[in-house]
Amino acid sequence: MPPQAEEPATRPHQGDMEDHTPLLSQDAEHSMEERPKRRKPGIVYLSSIPPNMNVAKMREYFSKFGALDRMFLQAMDKDSSKGSKVKKFKKNLHFTEGWLEFKSKRKAKQVHMYLNNQAVGGKRKNPQYDTLWNIKYLPRYKTVPLFRFKWAYLKQRLEYEREVMRQRMGAEISQVTKETDHFLKLSDISNKKKKRKSKEMSGKEGEGVKEGAKGEDRDKVFIFKQKDTEEEKLSKKEERNRKNELFKKRIVEKKKKKQKRKSERPEDILESVFVGAS
Repeated sequence: MPPQAEEPATRPHQGDMEDHTPLLSQDAEHSMEERPKRRKPGIVYLSSIPPNMNVAKMREYFSKFGALDRMFLQAMDKDSSKGSKVKKFKKNLHFTEGWLEFKSKRKAKQVHMYLNNQAVGGKRKNPQYDTLWNIKYLPRYKTVPLFRFKWAYLKQRLEYEREVMRQRMGAEISQVTKETDHFLKLSDISNKKKKRKSKEMSGKEGEGVKEGAKGEDRDKVFIFKQKDTEEEKLSKKEERNRKNELFKKRIVEKKKKKQKRKSERPEDILESVFVGAS
């Protein structure tokens, strides 16, 4: 029989290839097992907050049941707190509702199951000992996105409330400015009317017009100043010239009298010397 050709040594065996593939799959499975599972957070809604409970106390209370991530408590408005029967504390704020986010969805469901409609408990001296919890778990529906709750919705709600408050304040400020402008206009009109009446009264008193009994209306008296005629202008001019001539004559007479007095007075030697020297 002819000798068979030997297979090359470099050719890999079939068994080696079959053994190599499961090693890769085992490494992948091992890495997947070592990777920690990502826990989905769960959000719980509290429709009422016990009195005298702030953020620190709420976190301390609910941290016993599971790890908390984020928390938001809605503070009570000043307008709503006026008519309420809640006792007023100086240091603590009052909250109406709140949202708690647990790191584990399972813990959030347990808090809803075991604490809903249950008393807060603790020491009997606590003011919130008999207060009942109103807790609701907010599920995250994948099939119905409308009922899916996210923490970002709270931020959107806060931004919306701030914008509404800003617009309300702007509307109130504009209304106040309009009212003040209207009041100032009315006050100016009333002041002008008073001044006009006072001027009319003073003019009537100066002209000698006497008012009758109160309540009787009298016609207003108007005085028109007529222009002078040509004859009146000439007569006034002649009168002015005559007065000027008289004034000049008086000045001349005064000068003559003064010179006459000097001539009649005896001459003083010293005065003539000093006057001449000057």
